[in-house]
Order: sequence, then C-alpha cells, then structure tokens
Amino acid sequence: MAFFKINNNDYSSCVNSLKITKNRVYTAQTNAAGDTVADYINTKRVIEVGIIPLDADVMASLQNDLDNFNVTISCRNPQTNALEDNINCIIPTNGVDYYTIRVDKVMYKAFVLVFQEL
Repeated sequence: MAFFKINNNDYSSCVNSLKITKNRVYTAQTNAAGDTVADYINTKRVIEVGIIPLDADVMASLQNDLDNFNVTISCRNPQTNALEDNINCIIPTNGVDYYTIRVDKVMYKAFVLVFQEL
C-alpha cells in the first residue's frame, strides 16, 4: 500500500520513517484590559520523511520530483490512517551525501526530507 508520494510518484519503498507535526498558526494581541487574546487562524503540518540509502537511478528520479520549490505530496494521515492526497508543500532545503562513488555503482546515504505545508 502506498503511503508516501511526491507529484504522484510512489516512493513508499524508499521511506524508513514518517513524522507529521502539526503547527497551529495564531495571532496574539493585548486588549485594553491588559489581557492577552489569541486568535486561532489555522493548522499547518511539517512532514519529515526519512529516506533509505538509494542508488543513482532512484535518486535521480527523486531529485527530479524535488526540483520544484513547491510540490504536491500524498502521505498517510495519522488521524484517519488513510492516504491524504494533494498536500501542497514547499521544500526549504534539500541536501544529499554520497555513500560510494564507483564506476559500477553509485550509492547515496540515508537522509531526511522536510516538507512544510502551504
């Protein structure tokens, strides 16, 4: 079963961890009585995805999907345990490390992708 996709490409087999953090967005202000009042605006998610060590072909495909600053992902929602589609996100940073560089085989180290919901 698919539980993680980027731009409709399934990368579930490359994932070793999935962490979803909810950040509540609000404004706070002090009224005339000196009380602080918080107004809830919405909730945005930060999705951290652990990627296993990859070979050159899979990494090239993944990097092509990550090239855009804004991507659409699908991942399992922990509240419903169902795949939630079309979550618009940005990728503020994306870095990879080589594990081995040989003529016959190139491998990349495991890394974590961080997506911020728009």
